[in-house]
Amino acid sequence: MRRRALVLLLLLTAACGAEQDPVARLVAEVEAAAEDRDAAKVMKHVAASYPNRAEVENTLRRYFFGYKSFEIHIRDLESTISGSEAFATFNVDFVGVPKELGGMDQFLPRTATYRFELTLVQEGSDWMVSSARWEAARAT
Repeated sequence: MRRRALVLLLLLTAACGAEQDPVARLVAEVEAAAEDRDAAKVMKHVAASYPNRAEVENTLRRYFFGYKSFEIHIRDLESTISGSEAFATFNVDFVGVPKELGGMDQFLPRTATYRFELTLVQEGSDWMVSSARWEAARAT
């Protein structure tokens, strides 16, 4: 009986994941790639038409290098899909320990909250970030 309940739970979890909002799925995948410090993996979710792709990837690499460790938490995600375009807004809470190398720990934030606005486009069966805006926000 326990084994059946466990199998049922796993199947329901998989089914819920399969029906998950594609925008929420993309945001979660980007979050996981960032926490893995994998700039190339983050960039796999960025559309080829995104302005300054190389600059964005280099900025990600610098930030990933600048921290001994960090965590990001996404909250308050709201998204809408309209045909082959989608929009998302969410907050990101960041907590990190900067490296002490070259005084980086004096310049890089230990905590921050940002408000993101993304536009996504559908490329084939994938959703890709085509534009992003963000600003510092108040922690709640």
